[in-house]
Amino acid sequence: MEFTYEIISESNINIRFIYGGEWFTFNLFNRDEQWVLHPFDSSLIRNKDMSRLVIADLIAHRPFQVMLAKEGIMISELNTSIPLGQQPEPEVEYEELPRIRRGSDRIFDEQPSSSGNESIDIDRLIEDNDLEDLVSMEVKLIESRQNMYNQILHRMFMADLGPTDPEFQKIQQIVKTYGEAKSRLLAIQ
Repeated sequence: MEFTYEIISESNINIRFIYGGEWFTFNLFNRDEQWVLHPFDSSLIRNKDMSRLVIADLIAHRPFQVMLAKEGIMISELNTSIPLGQQPEPEVEYEELPRIRRGSDRIFDEQPSSSGNESIDIDRLIEDNDLEDLVSMEVKLIESRQNMYNQILHRMFMADLGPTDPEFQKIQQIVKTYGEAKSRLLAIQ
């Protein structure tokens, strides 16, 4: 078996692929309604030429194409975090992601914008919205949180953390939990 994948959520898929006798791990994630293929392996992130070769071979691999088709992802709309063209692209600098620590240290430098402590006028909320609107608002909130955690995963990749890191696995579980919650909410409609 040269190719395996695991669907983490509706917007996050882990992929493993053998190239030259070695396993390479990728993450396929949806950010801003666009699917992006990103290598986990620091060797591919550091070596753009090798990354281009492996990604080009993966994209040409029929089981990968079938997986994309099953998930409704168009090959023509697939982007990569590593440019596949021969012209060098400018390096994108990523902030160093702080390590998650037990105790009082937090992963966030600042509180997320919605603290949940805002005063909500329930009567007005009921008057202005039906159940479908309420579910839609909750789905949007979940998608924004899931997007944020996908960005954290992306930065963890760039900091050479991957699926073997326990903290990475916990963040992946958060993304998966948000995806399951979104599916359950959509089933209410």
